[in-house]
Amino acid sequence: MPSSTAAAWPSPGRFALALIAGFALTLVVAWMWGSTLVEALLPLTHTLLGWIDDRFSIRFLGVEHNWQDTVVRLRLNFSTGFVLDGQVITPDPRGALWVTTPVGRLLQPLVIAPAIAAALPGNLAVRLKRFGLAALLALGFLVIDLPLTLHAVAWDMITYSLGVNDFSPLLAWYQFTQSGGKLGIGVLMGLATWKLR
Repeated sequence: MPSSTAAAWPSPGRFALALIAGFALTLVVAWMWGSTLVEALLPLTHTLLGWIDDRFSIRFLGVEHNWQDTVVRLRLNFSTGFVLDGQVITPDPRGALWVTTPVGRLLQPLVIAPAIAAALPGNLAVRLKRFGLAALLALGFLVIDLPLTLHAVAWDMITYSLGVNDFSPLLAWYQFTQSGGKLGIGVLMGLATWKLR
């Protein structure tokens, strides 16, 4: 006698079709409105960056489009001096640090999570609820991840240029997200909606 769990799952072919349709939808939405969404979050990102580290002074924060990619670009310099691994870093108004990160990489969980959530078995109403919940979870993650990623890229550039081997939880998190972590987080957020009926 087949179990109730096995009966709840559709055939692999139907699940694959639902997943492809979900990815097609989220990819189109991200392509059309992703940079607009990220741009709308930049004022909050500006504030959060100030909370994360007040040693930096933000001179520019925006979304830029070029022939190759759409990126979030951050220009900052030091607003106060500090010591890093025995080296004294002094503020210099002439110096600036430019940081960029691709918008597409930031949007990965927002593309993956709703698509997986909508492909999970259930009637249309349940799938739409899961889709919406996964999208909200991914949006919440984006709000946190955007300033953390920008700050981590800046800090990584500083430590590299100074030849400092500095370990920090922020850099560890950044390395995790850049090496497939965002994909995994998107999958987990999509699967987290499974219990929603």
